[in-house]
Amino acid sequence: MSADTLRPVVEVIEEKCVNCHRCILACPAKMCNDGSGSYVKLNSDLCIGCGECISACSHGARKGIDDFSSFLSDLRSGKPIVAVVAPAIAACFDGQYLEVNGFLKALGVKAVFDASFGAELTVKSYLEYQKKKNPISIIAQPCPTLVTFIEIYRPELIPLLAPADSPIVHTMKMIRKYYREYEGYKIAAITPCYSKRREFDVVGIGDYNVTFNSIEDYLNTSGRNITSYPAEDYMNPPAERAVLFSTPGGLTRTVERYDRDIAEHTRKIEGAPEVYHYFAHLGEMMKKGIGPIHKLIDCLNCAMGCNGGPATGNRHKHIDEIEGLVEKRGREMRERYKAHALLKSPRLAKKRLDRYINARWEEGLYKRSYIDRSSVFRKTIKNPSQVEIQRIYEATYKKSKKDLLNCGACGYASCEQMAVAIINGLNKPQNCRHFIQIEIEMMNESHRNEMKKTVDTVYDNTIEKMNRNIAGVEQLSRDISETAACVVGSSAAIEQMVKNIQTITNTLEANAASVSNLSALSISGKSSMEEVVRLISDVSAQSESLIEASKVISDMASRTSVLGMNATIEAAHAGSTVGKGFAVVANEIRVLANRSGNQASSISKSLNSIKSLIDASNSSSLSAQSQFENIVSLTYTVQNEELAIKDSITHENHGGRRVLQSLNEINTLIRKIKDESAELSSSGRAILEDIRSLKSV
Repeated sequence: MSADTLRPVVEVIEEKCVNCHRCILACPAKMCNDGSGSYVKLNSDLCIGCGECISACSHGARKGIDDFSSFLSDLRSGKPIVAVVAPAIAACFDGQYLEVNGFLKALGVKAVFDASFGAELTVKSYLEYQKKKNPISIIAQPCPTLVTFIEIYRPELIPLLAPADSPIVHTMKMIRKYYREYEGYKIAAITPCYSKRREFDVVGIGDYNVTFNSIEDYLNTSGRNITSYPAEDYMNPPAERAVLFSTPGGLTRTVERYDRDIAEHTRKIEGAPEVYHYFAHLGEMMKKGIGPIHKLIDCLNCAMGCNGGPATGNRHKHIDEIEGLVEKRGREMRERYKAHALLKSPRLAKKRLDRYINARWEEGLYKRSYIDRSSVFRKTIKNPSQVEIQRIYEATYKKSKKDLLNCGACGYASCEQMAVAIINGLNKPQNCRHFIQIEIEMMNESHRNEMKKTVDTVYDNTIEKMNRNIAGVEQLSRDISETAACVVGSSAAIEQMVKNIQTITNTLEANAASVSNLSALSISGKSSMEEVVRLISDVSAQSESLIEASKVISDMASRTSVLGMNATIEAAHAGSTVGKGFAVVANEIRVLANRSGNQASSISKSLNSIKSLIDASNSSSLSAQSQFENIVSLTYTVQNEELAIKDSITHENHGGRRVLQSLNEINTLIRKIKDESAELSSSGRAILEDIRSLKSV
């Protein structure tokens, strides 16, 4: 990695970025962000690593980068590692900072050192520099973010940076110099800051930057709690009030141990944008001979100091909660030193601490130099002329001072900054609120003109169609009135039809009764006729016997006549005396025989006539019987048809009543439609008037 190249410490997750520019708004450097595309890119060589964008991004599109994975992997592979823990550890893990040492050792770390003692060495380095060089001012440099900001954006302030290492690097160099048993061991820094890794790259010492967040994530993922680990003390001598270094003003309070008046000569400043505004204009003040007015500038990037660093979970906590833990540790460390001093003498406690410090401090060992990185900025970012800026103003419709809103909606502090970004291809006019507003107004005006044309066209067409519709509605109303009259007439006709059907039903019911009676009489007549036919048959049979008897009588008459004739003959033979009486008898017999013959002949003729009549009567009776059977059959048929007709008429009667009911409902509906069509016609005329008034808008 070249001297001009800075290690990326913030990662952009493209698919999560919604291009809202909150990251640009939060970024003190601004120009390290490229918002000209579909997502905001990041130029690591211009990024100061403050981590403000990580906190600002509510979509998780910005993520800090540290060395926890490689640190854990190397421990598991058996590589020897020692750790240096930043003072801010006391503000995290619910104050269980010594248990963190137990956790690190459980992972395989061989020894743990406290960077707070490195902070004591840092104060020694500052005091020695002040005493020997007497600079106009010293900018404290424990914060690598502010160091990077000065190197890139305000190189004129580099001479004011304390030429001494940070507390963590002091501790690392102390280990290399005074703890030879760990020679060759890799060193891991346990910090609240992602940008610390860059400092290790520059000074050439320090192998891993392991953040508090990564440790907490590891514990949460593995289902462990920091309290399950034993409290382990540090390898180095205990620090005293330098444990407050992570708190804003902690440096000043530590220096007060040697210079009670230092607070009066210290500029304590922290947090964006105040600290960046101060440094951005300090060089200008120096040219004017106005600043700096303090001997010491105790500065930190984060508003809550390192205790609320971007790699901690403290940024949303109350400042008293997190600083209370650090203050508690500060009191404990001061009491610890007093406990070892005779009669708890502060002077002896200080003397004991100084002995520890002096034994581990060496001239030139902790010296630090800085790199002017402004050339990277100058090569990357063009400083445009006012003419170029004015062109951007014109392109974004900023025609006067009142149009320079400086609203910050684009993410920049001013319209001029936004113009510089656009000129350098780091943003686009479409992200300017004023530009969008004017574009919308122009678009709206264009839409209004188009809308007016459309309204005029719609107006003309609508008026014509509405007039046709109203005419149609009025015609519909007339048709409905005629339909209603027809329905009323139909209703009356159907009602009369229902009455007629009822009359027919009544008649059919009477006919059904008559047919029923006729059927009964036909059945009775059929029975009587059958009896007559039987009697006639019997008479016909008897007449046959009479004819036979008549034949016998006739035969007897014939024989009697022959007998009389024979008797007459015999009487003649007998003589007149004997035969006379016999002749009389014979004559009478012959007369009787003649009469009997004549009568028998007459009876025979009568019987034959009677027989013919009886045969004719029998034939007629059979025919009458057959007709009676047909009458009975027809009576049944008529009766059944009467019943079928009655059922049909009854069904038609019900149907007629339902039709009548439906017609009544239709009539009601037609009246309603008529009323509504009248209302529709009225509404149509009102709409027509509204449309006419619309054209004048």
